Amino acid sequence: AFGMTGLETALGIVQRVMVDSGLMTWKDVARVMSTTPAAIGRVSQWHGRPVAVGEPGNLTLVDPRAEHTVDPSAHASRSRNSPYAGRVLPGRAVATFLRGTPTFLDPRFEGVFE
Repeated sequence: AFGMTGLETALGIVQRVMVDSGLMTWKDVARVMSTTPAAIGRVSQWHGRPVAVGEPGNLTLVDPRAEHTVDPSAHASRSRNSPYAGRVLPGRAVATFLRGTPTFLDPRFEGVFE
């Protein structure tokens, strides 16, 4: 497919350039990568919500100390173009939840959230 991957490397780039440099906090990252896009997409009643009792429980759990090497062939996207191929980036999603149910778990966490 034509095009360039971006979403799969976005968190690592934002962490490296904005968080690690002190320009943003993780709260800022949640706002610009979750809360604001949910509002723009008119889905803020389900997404971009606080982590609290009674909320939908749609969230991504990130290990900011983990590092990974960008490998476009391993991306879910059909595009294999990335300006970050081979680069080591910080941060890694270790779990995602939809309505409180795990939809992705790093193998290290299998069975933890059941």
